[in-house]
Formats: sequence, structure tokens, C-alpha cells
Amino acid sequence: MEDQNYSLPLSLDRIVAGQPHPRCPDREAIHQHLYLLMVTHFDENRFDSRYGCALWDYDFSVLSQIKWKDLIRESLEEAVSTYERRLTNVKIRIEMEEFEILTKTNNYVRKRVGVEVKAMIRRTNEPFVFFERIFISPLSIE
Repeated sequence: MEDQNYSLPLSLDRIVAGQPHPRCPDREAIHQHLYLLMVTHFDENRFDSRYGCALWDYDFSVLSQIKWKDLIRESLEEAVSTYERRLTNVKIRIEMEEFEILTKTNNYVRKRVGVEVKAMIRRTNEPFVFFERIFISPLSIE
């Protein structure tokens, strides 16, 4: 039962060719799903407009850092409790750093968000830890 999850990204070329899609263990599938929740904005999923998190609603906002982190944490807590039922006792921590980027033509500030999820895997009662950082304003992968 451990490798019953399809891995991301979807390999549509393999499916069309009649080949089996790659699978992954539960831990990797949960990690991939949490990452997908984190980088998906509301209304992006046409079948469920609530899928995703509020990170993108506050991407360029001028809220205080504490208020901003609380809003993102609350949004992710709701998303994880709704869409990732393989986890229990979920605790989420948000960190945010700002970097000044200097280029030949201009200077700008980028935000890097770190998301840590600590939980228990419901089926096995094993601890699970997820940690990812992404740059936002605009989004890019580290």
C-alpha cells in the first residue's frame, strides 16, 4: 500500500503512450500535495475554488509581517485540514525574509517564505515534517 500514490508532475506523455505513471511512497506524496497547496492560489482549480492558500492574496500587501504570517498560517491550516486528511496534529510555522536584489538596471526587494508543517501520518502514527521555501513577489523557485 506504500507506493499507491501517483507522483507529481503528471507524465501525460507516458499515460498517452499506455505506460504506467510513476508512483511514490506516502511521505513523498504528502510532501508533493502540501507543496501544491502552498503554490496554488484560490480559484486556480476549476473544480474547487477553495483549493489553495491565501499566500497569493497577500503577495504584495503592506500588512505588518506578524499579521501577514498569521493570515498565511491560518489559511494553510484550513487548507491542510480540508485537503490533506492523511495528516493529524498539524502545526504550521511561517517564516519570511526580505532580500534586496541588485541588478544593472534596478534594485528591488524579494520576499522568501518558508513553510514548516509538523504533523503525524494518520495511517502509521509516524511523525512527518515538511519544509519548503519559495520566493514570492513575483513567485520563483529557490
